[in-house]
Amino acid sequence: MPRISFLDIVSFLESLAEAHQDIKGSYRWNVAEFTGKMRKGVELPVMLIDAVETQSSGDKSKRFHGNSTAFTILDKPDTNSGMLDEYQAQNQVLNACQQICFDVEDRILFTASVARDDNNVKNWLYGLVDENSFHHVKVGPIFVDGLFGYRCEVTLKNQIPTVPDISKWKDL
Repeated sequence: MPRISFLDIVSFLESLAEAHQDIKGSYRWNVAEFTGKMRKGVELPVMLIDAVETQSSGDKSKRFHGNSTAFTILDKPDTNSGMLDEYQAQNQVLNACQQICFDVEDRILFTASVARDDNNVKNWLYGLVDENSFHHVKVGPIFVDGLFGYRCEVTLKNQIPTVPDISKWKDL
């Protein structure tokens, strides 16, 4: 079974952001951006996509990659003063962002349940989602923009070869 690529996962999450009616923008972000301003020209609510982290597991007979990633849905509370104690406005934004996260989770699970597309092409995501790995966490305020939202973490687990690809090695 082939490895799942970083680009496959990020591109898939970007395609979900584009397809969801309530998400207005998306991009893969870096932790260094966390303390600054949101990128210019980004509409809210936005989906921020984390880089993929991979953990190997298994033994000599079977090896796996657990590809963990996360996305965060952020929006700005509609407040007059922008004060951190305006809990009702924050709660409305948190609720909306959490519901979008749940929508994206449902879509990931749905997509992973379909073996082949309409053209009979194998779905790369089929059977790879660890259904028990979804974890939703409140975030905010973040960025100097005072954004709030929800973060969803998920793991895609796939079996990988137990021997190296000899075409990649000059000495094998």
